[in-house]
Amino acid sequence: MKTQKTIPDLLIPVVLTHAIKKSAFKLLFVTAITLFYASKASSQDSIVDQDVKVNQQGWVDYNFNKALGENKFLSTQMGFRKISPEVYDRYLTISTLNIRTKKGFKLFQTEGAFINSYQLGGGVIYTRNYDANDNLEIRFLQGLKFNIPTIKGFKLYNYSRLEERFQTSFDGGGLRTGFRLRHRVSAVISWKKHYLNFTEGLYFPLSAEIFFNLKRAERFNDLLRLSPGIGYKLENGWRFELFTIFNRTRNITETNDKSSDFILRLRIYSANKEKNIQLAPVNEFEPEENPDN
Repeated sequence: MKTQKTIPDLLIPVVLTHAIKKSAFKLLFVTAITLFYASKASSQDSIVDQDVKVNQQGWVDYNFNKALGENKFLSTQMGFRKISPEVYDRYLTISTLNIRTKKGFKLFQTEGAFINSYQLGGGVIYTRNYDANDNLEIRFLQGLKFNIPTIKGFKLYNYSRLEERFQTSFDGGGLRTGFRLRHRVSAVISWKKHYLNFTEGLYFPLSAEIFFNLKRAERFNDLLRLSPGIGYKLENGWRFELFTIFNRTRNITETNDKSSDFILRLRIYSANKEKNIQLAPVNEFEPEENPDN
């Protein structure tokens, strides 16, 4: 005899699914905050520069965009970065004008243009040092984004950009100039079949970035960055990404040559109010081609 389900029985899966989805988001956020303050609590108030050769850092940034036309939009990142041992705090704001291409030359027999978009931008990065003069950097950038096709259903997002860096340590030496070229390769992994409802917004962004310091700046000359992560997109469009990053850097302080940085990074993306502008999960300024997937 077939048992007829009651209304409470039908509501239980719905309630459980909603609870699991909220729990997944809360777990992602709480984990980031807990690990950040744990590394902060274990740090010391004053550390000599040589002791940062292996260090832990916490990064958090908020990202939003504004449409400027059919093919242009302005993306802005506001962030805070902290290092343990406690040597400095960094504050940054960077805005980028993104110009999406409709036509262009084609390679690899792709359907669209090889170059997806061009970028022009600039920003300010302020470093508050504990035992040395503060550092101010004014940065300008020019870049382009393109895709390299691989196996079916899998794309590699490429982002190359040139940066001009002007730094001062407020020591009377004026602005010191640096130039670098950086290239990032990114991918994103997500489920096509959703066995549980809460996995619909779950994805895994992966990226590797290499830096070519054409003329080294006074501070913070990155060499290599590896960034595996996990992301979650809410139904209202907000996205949260948590990365564990390995970063190799030169001149992180006055007396340090090279350092290995282990970074926990939380990225927050506001929902897009303009429906015709989509942000890809893996690249902060990349237009998404298939928003339904």
